[in-house]
Amino acid sequence: MKEFIRNNKITYNLMSFTAFKTLLIFSLLLEAPRSYEDIIEYFANHEFINEKISIDTVRVYINSLKRAGCTISKTKRAEGGKFVLISHPFELGITPEQAKTLTKVYKTLSKTLEIQELILLEKFLRKIASYIKDNELDELLNKISILSGLEIELLENLYNCCNQKQQIILNYNSPRSGHTEMEIICDKLGFENGKLYIYGTSIDYSQSAYLLVNRIINIKEIKSNKTQNLDIEEIKIKYELKADIQEIQLKENERIISSSQNKILIEAISSNKFILKQRVLSYGSQCKVLEPEEFKQEIISTLKRMKAEY
Repeated sequence: MKEFIRNNKITYNLMSFTAFKTLLIFSLLLEAPRSYEDIIEYFANHEFINEKISIDTVRVYINSLKRAGCTISKTKRAEGGKFVLISHPFELGITPEQAKTLTKVYKTLSKTLEIQELILLEKFLRKIASYIKDNELDELLNKISILSGLEIELLENLYNCCNQKQQIILNYNSPRSGHTEMEIICDKLGFENGKLYIYGTSIDYSQSAYLLVNRIINIKEIKSNKTQNLDIEEIKIKYELKADIQEIQLKENERIISSSQNKILIEAISSNKFILKQRVLSYGSQCKVLEPEEFKQEIISTLKRMKAEY
């Protein structure tokens, strides 16, 4: 220690080289299978060791790792004769009780966290899973995660685009037309019926739009300048809902006009007629469209068509 403090350098006198070389081999095998030649070359070029060691010496270090509890196999000569680290006693583990607790904590947190915090939590859980070789844990995390199956890097990029209200071109896997390009001005990320959507304004249709994030393949381009003076026409509808006022959850584009005797009069405004139709139809027989008459007739036609199909 005195030598290190005085010179601020690591020398042979400051370490056990047998232990150090053994740990180096362990770290190498953690990364990938290695042959005798790989290990010898690594030691020869190492800044502290910088010497050529023999195959017998490498074999001694490998045996030391085995005695420490590592399971190490060796591939056939035709496959490169490489040492493969199968398992080791230093792996992280998790008990069923701990996994159950982790599930409860995640479900509780995910109900209150913002999108950015959910992304950070997801990255944390995936990092833990990467250090724990447990297929059941992987399945558990995939099952409980509301971001399961989504690429974290893509989520982070979409989140940043929404924060800056950027105009982007997406490669999108549309359920109707297959792979296509969609251009939108980003607004926000949000959940609807347990699924994550990106909300914004469609440049192609000059109306509000929302797209399933799990159908987005990638961001093809982030525009430097937004399209200006979009001609967006909004639709205002009114509908009556048979429900208790405490039971409903209004959207950002909705407001309550009046309520009485379990009947609520609601006004909704959107530039996307499809979104309004979906909202009204989601209530089933509990909802009655009052105006405008044109929109009301479209809902009636849709219901008749659905009845004919069933």
